[in-house]
Amino acid sequence: MDVEKKDKDEVSLSTCWKYFDCSERDCPAHGKENVACWEITGHTCKGRVFGRIEEKLVKCCFNCDFFKQLKKRIKGRRWADITILETLEDALQRSSNYSEKVEDLYMEVIRRSKLMNLLSEVSRIISGLDSEEDIILAILTIITANEGLGYNRAFVFLKEEDREVLRGKYALGPADANEASDLWHLLEKEKDMSIEKLVRKGQRLSYIRKSELARKTSILTIDMRDTTSVITKGLSEVQFLDAAELKSDQDREIARELELQQFCFCPIATADEQIGLVFVDNLYSGRKITAEDAHLLEVVISHAATSLKVVQLKESLKKNIRILKESYRKLKMNEDRMMKAERLAITGEMTSSVLHEIKNPLVSIGGFARSLLRSEELSEKDRESVEVIANESIRLEKYLKSLQSSVSEVKLEEENINNVLKDTFQMLRGEMEERKINLVKNLDPDLSRCRIDEVKMHEVMMNIIKNSIEAVEEGGTIEVKSWNDGNKVFVQVRDNGEGIQSDRMNRIFSPFYTTKDHGSGLGLAFAHRIIKDHGGNITVSSSSGKGATFTISVQSVDKEEEAER
Repeated sequence: MDVEKKDKDEVSLSTCWKYFDCSERDCPAHGKENVACWEITGHTCKGRVFGRIEEKLVKCCFNCDFFKQLKKRIKGRRWADITILETLEDALQRSSNYSEKVEDLYMEVIRRSKLMNLLSEVSRIISGLDSEEDIILAILTIITANEGLGYNRAFVFLKEEDREVLRGKYALGPADANEASDLWHLLEKEKDMSIEKLVRKGQRLSYIRKSELARKTSILTIDMRDTTSVITKGLSEVQFLDAAELKSDQDREIARELELQQFCFCPIATADEQIGLVFVDNLYSGRKITAEDAHLLEVVISHAATSLKVVQLKESLKKNIRILKESYRKLKMNEDRMMKAERLAITGEMTSSVLHEIKNPLVSIGGFARSLLRSEELSEKDRESVEVIANESIRLEKYLKSLQSSVSEVKLEEENINNVLKDTFQMLRGEMEERKINLVKNLDPDLSRCRIDEVKMHEVMMNIIKNSIEAVEEGGTIEVKSWNDGNKVFVQVRDNGEGIQSDRMNRIFSPFYTTKDHGSGLGLAFAHRIIKDHGGNITVSSSSGKGATFTISVQSVDKEEEAER
């Protein structure tokens, strides 16, 4: 019986399929006699597939009961056979361990190569961008694209200038589960699209900038001074958080508004400055964020942070240059105004001095001329000459009086400008009728009263309307309007004359500037000064051949008093 059993065991140990009474007829070893199963099954063993033969031997065959029984049968036989077998087992074990290390190193080389390629592409993409928004959108695309880091959603908060506050700026990802399946379809219609192409395509989609997720993010802020906030610690290190573990009210609000559950955030910072934070999560795929994922995120963001800071500095520089240019423009304008005021002041002093020196002799000349005219001893020829002297004396006296009125201080009283306009119309009616000029009057009957110097305001209206009379041709039209607007009263004089050339517009109110053959160049300059003395404003608009429009505005008494009450 013992001999029969021994023979049976030897027969069953000759083949694995007999030993296990195996019914898997698809196995290459099934039905084969006197052949070791590990020699003909290749990389497979018990339904498993192995990358290397030695790995199959170590992890499967050496642990197989059939193989162990074979080893047991050899024991007690020749010492050399068992030694060789054990040596081969040990060599295979070492070979398998070495191969695993080589594979791990190979995978690490591939991982690092992919990372270097990704960083190289990130650098190439960002180097071609010149605005903060474009760089941030590029970073978000890289973070969320499958070809990049593959996160479901990403949010960017940036530090506000001169404030310890982070404000939500940008976001990329679906706003809800339904949108999750559609968002990247917009960016991935073409197969194997590179990250650079995805970034370029994403920049052209207004959807990304105007998405619901971006809107939600833009209304959120993070107070960097909140010492109880875990999120603010993310300004110095990468962190993994679970919304359920948040303690700070600020942190809970951010997580609630952005629907963050398990998430990671990473600082955007240079060597010497904190710029902001990036939040990422996999809300819809549920994929766990690993330490390796976070490391890649940190590397990509730190790689882009310097470029982002450079662009921010450039934009800040451009802004400061614009401010400086505007300040210079205002300074130049104020300088011009001061010079004009100084010229007007000098002109006023000179005019006062000239008036004083001329007035007395002129009055004497006029008086003597009128006395001579009363004499009966003058010949007709002499009488005509004396009449010219007397008339010119009267004209010069009137002109000196108007100049004296222009350079004297304003005496403000409550008046209605409409009355000043009506008096001016009356005085110029004869001249307008003579030239058949059509005067259109649109005076507001409910015009508010103003504190004005009636005499000086009359001089202003006289100068401006007289200018229009001289500008229009015979049969032309002059329109005069008055109206209330807020707490100001406006007067507008418009004509359909030849207009003012553009190169002369900025000099129209300069003293002694005139385009007339016999003009003094002081009328509009005095008008401008008088209006400024009233705290008002006077402007002119015109184009050559299309007439000119003068607009005057002064403060109204009614609105001013209401404001005081």
